[in-house]
Amino acid sequence: MKITILGAGGNIGQRISKEAAARGYELSLITSKPESFFGFESEVKVTTQKEDIFETEALAEAFKGSDVVISSYAPPQDNNPLMTAASASLIEAAKKADVRLIAVGGAGSLYVAENTQLVDAPQFPEEYKAVALAHKDALENVYYKEDQVNWTNISPAAYIFEGERTNNFRTGENNLIADAEGKSAISMEDFAVAILDEVENKNFIKKRFTVGY
Repeated sequence: MKITILGAGGNIGQRISKEAAARGYELSLITSKPESFFGFESEVKVTTQKEDIFETEALAEAFKGSDVVISSYAPPQDNNPLMTAASASLIEAAKKADVRLIAVGGAGSLYVAENTQLVDAPQFPEEYKAVALAHKDALENVYYKEDQVNWTNISPAAYIFEGERTNNFRTGENNLIADAEGKSAISMEDFAVAILDEVENKNFIKKRFTVGY
């Protein structure tokens, strides 16, 4: 299987790339980082290239020949609303290339009560609201309205951190996953495991899902 990973050089993208390489997949990495940056073993078949997420036609060409595209694109901190336009370009490119798309989303649109999303909860940090609302808009106005592409959007837990690969976590769909003490967390490493598990198991086609401890 060949997997294209967009944003492979980012914090989450690096973990996704490492997990995919460990599972023996052929990788096409869309990143500004050189191949040496990733430190893959010599037997991993990998190519790297730079692409602009807003250049939809070029992006579609880069996607062709892959079985699935995984995007860990994050918008610039000073222009979070670009998330929606970037997601629309991703969807259109995936459609043109006739390829499945798995995209990293945000936790803010997960429900913490029947009619309350995390981003609207009183305790949600103000400094993260802009990016949370950007991911929410992309989910509601791009992904949920798309019926041709086999897309999947994955929301992390409320707190995602650099940690360990435990392969011991829970998945759900639209409700925030938290432990008995109310803590919602997932390591980037286990988040990557959940994404690659979804590549293989196809449990959430045309759905959003989430992962947490």
